Amino acid sequence: MSRRKREEPWRYEAAIAEVETLIAQIESGELDLAEVVERFQQAAQTLKTCADFLEQKRQQVEIIIEQLGQEEEDSQAF
Repeated sequence: MSRRKREEPWRYEAAIAEVETLIAQIESGELDLAEVVERFQQAAQTLKTCADFLEQKRQQVEIIIEQLGQEEEDSQAF
């Protein structure tokens, strides 16, 4: 039977911590060029995922605010 590590759900805070770790590795000066490029690529991809996540959440907040405004208008009509 295979022992597969159960993946935790994606979290924005964990992703940012991962990017910070990657940046520290890059800045350490201990990596060869290929490793630097690999870490940079990982960081860039993770940051894109974070930006997409934030945009999605911003849109959700706008919808909630819009709905609350509509509910307030409806309650004032009575």
